[in-house]
Amino acid sequence: MNQFVSWLICHSRDIWSVAGPLVGVLIGAYVANRNQRKHWIADNKKQEYRELLTALTRAFGAMLELRGAGMIALGPEDQRAYGAMETQALQIIRDRLFIADEVTQMDLLNRWADATKDFDSTHNPRTFAAGFGKIADSVTASAKKLMK
Repeated sequence: MNQFVSWLICHSRDIWSVAGPLVGVLIGAYVANRNQRKHWIADNKKQEYRELLTALTRAFGAMLELRGAGMIALGPEDQRAYGAMETQALQIIRDRLFIADEVTQMDLLNRWADATKDFDSTHNPRTFAAGFGKIADSVTASAKKLMK
């Protein structure tokens, strides 16, 4: 054992000259991979926020357009289109993967459902617009946190 320790001490400079760069490369690769993963996740989160805002804005606009006249009853085709917009918006809220925690924290599913249910019963576009505005502001504020 003493011979090995003596040999190791004697040749430690040689060993480190070979092992040092290898260790450096491994550490560098680990750090680069970790940073690349962070950027990938951030890019996917940004994309999901964009898709969420776009889908909710489209649903909001289409629902207002279909209910444009207020108290006039919707025909069967318009009722289906209206229901499809509600369902599509809920689906977009539910299928977020990278921002699922943020969506849950903002309680978007319930807030959107409450806003649309209220609009279905009152047909008040101002109330619906106010509810939608608060939802959109929450999503935008959450997305902006990625830029910090």
